Amino acid sequence: MQASIEPIATFVHEGALSEAEAACRELLRKQPAFEPALEWLAYVLQLQQRSAEARDCYRQLTELNPHNDSHWSNLATLLRDEGKLDEAERAYATSLRINPDDCIVQGNLGLLYMERGEYVRARSLLVEATQRQPGVMSVRIYAVMACYECGDTLGVEELLAGWESWPPLSEDLRVDLAWIFAQLGRAAEAERLLNETMDTSGQRPRTVARLIHLYERVNRLDEARGLLEQLPEPETLTDEVDRYEVIAAHGVMAQRGRDPAMTRGLLERLVTQTKERKHRSNLYFGIAKACDKAGETAAAMQALAEAHAIQLENAAQLVPELMAPGVEPLAPSTLRVEASDLGSDESWREAGDVATSPVFVVGFPRSGTTMLEQMLDAHPGLASMDERPFMQAIAERLQHHGLLYPEHLWKLSEDDAEELRRYYWHLVSRAVELAPGQRIVDKNPLNLLHLPLIVRLFPKAPVILALRHPCDVLLSCYMQNFRSPGFQVLCSSLDRLARGYVNAMRFWVHHEALLKPHVLRLRYEDLLDDFEPMVKRIGDFIGVEDATPLLRFHEHAQQKGFISTPSYSQVTQPPNKRAVGRWKRYADAFEPLRPTLAEVMELWGYDF
Repeated sequence: MQASIEPIATFVHEGALSEAEAACRELLRKQPAFEPALEWLAYVLQLQQRSAEARDCYRQLTELNPHNDSHWSNLATLLRDEGKLDEAERAYATSLRINPDDCIVQGNLGLLYMERGEYVRARSLLVEATQRQPGVMSVRIYAVMACYECGDTLGVEELLAGWESWPPLSEDLRVDLAWIFAQLGRAAEAERLLNETMDTSGQRPRTVARLIHLYERVNRLDEARGLLEQLPEPETLTDEVDRYEVIAAHGVMAQRGRDPAMTRGLLERLVTQTKERKHRSNLYFGIAKACDKAGETAAAMQALAEAHAIQLENAAQLVPELMAPGVEPLAPSTLRVEASDLGSDESWREAGDVATSPVFVVGFPRSGTTMLEQMLDAHPGLASMDERPFMQAIAERLQHHGLLYPEHLWKLSEDDAEELRRYYWHLVSRAVELAPGQRIVDKNPLNLLHLPLIVRLFPKAPVILALRHPCDVLLSCYMQNFRSPGFQVLCSSLDRLARGYVNAMRFWVHHEALLKPHVLRLRYEDLLDDFEPMVKRIGDFIGVEDATPLLRFHEHAQQKGFISTPSYSQVTQPPNKRAVGRWKRYADAFEPLRPTLAEVMELWGYDF
């Protein structure tokens, strides 16, 4: 019977699929249970994109030979492609019970979990598969994507180490890897991969669309618009992925334009074409911003409600402990250092000096910290590194050594404190290369909640506290698509967000009074009202002789490329007051928050 299979293989090799199918069916007519003929028929049907018929063949094969793991995995993949994820999961699981070491099947099951938004399960399975067979690049790249979705930065870095020496990747894998690099801010590597893909595979719409996303993200708008003109009309595309990516590229560029109605229409159209609910949250955030620009506040709030509902579903998997009633997502804001924790020895205050200490920029997110960072980065004597969780890493290092944080900070010996400083500078050196004499600008809004650690390690460091009208801060946070699951929970409602904001400010006020750091409180509105004198004040505070470069920060930001925060597009513009008082258009939504916010409104000198 082996000889009768050979013509089928020849037909397939020559692309004669109809003849191959006919030969398979003739063999099966004579011997209906002939497994090789049924396998070839399933394969030939797949090549003809007749997936439902191919799936039925694989189902028949699992009945003929239930101990063949390949039959189950092939069936599972077709079921997954049809969106029958529960059935596909069972088939993959059966395949793995037969052959537990098949990392490709593990990878496919991991992808299925990612499609269902079960990123924790996906990460576990994909990382295990990669450890088993590190050279299977598809599984490794999917593992990186799962780690990224889970916020596992260390896992991402470990899996990407040495990527330039990997074996050649397929077109789709190069594009996926480029997407990862773009999310990480490694724009040059992302661009290189996308250009290589177009050089070798042509200008597939998906690849061009991803390059448009990258150029938009790094503020290379003219190049992005030029590529957008080269894309075919979505209606002409038969490939579902290409069509989705083309519409998404139009959507992201529309948000940079001045036609909110067109933007909204594009994004609403994309929502209808997005099968997975979890992928719609970003679209709803975009719709909300388009509605906001058009003055349609009710529609904006409705879109935001949809976006946050989807995000909460994702956060419930990643941080279920934060979903319980009464739990504070910003848990550090509930901690306190008391005067009794400091002891009587204040020699720690003499460590370091202003000139060699970092310049810390802190404040609740969306308070103007990115603008301040770009202002400082524009000075040749200063260098920023985007937002890095270095103080959080140090706090975790302390806790791993059994010390309560932040209460036990003052139990550290000076040698221990110096070791932590060295660790901090080691982390900085991996993020940015400082020129001789340059000082680091460490901008991370929620280092607001690490003030005790900043003061203990760098007691003479300048700390700029960015302030803005609390209602504008809360509205801006509510309208942002934050990636952190904890922040997704915090921002899921204006009420929860307001309570988190007040707790964070109480934390700051308590510790500022206790620890007496070297602080400049800077209100966003005051900076815009009196820009040049305020810039001089900032320069005097941090100790730079000529603060003039800070005035032209937007020109510097335009040349910088990747800026990691949601305001990456705004900081390339000259300072303006367009965002001041935006909350007033949503005054009805803020009315119930008056009692919660009254304390901080009075503290920072703001009115309803």
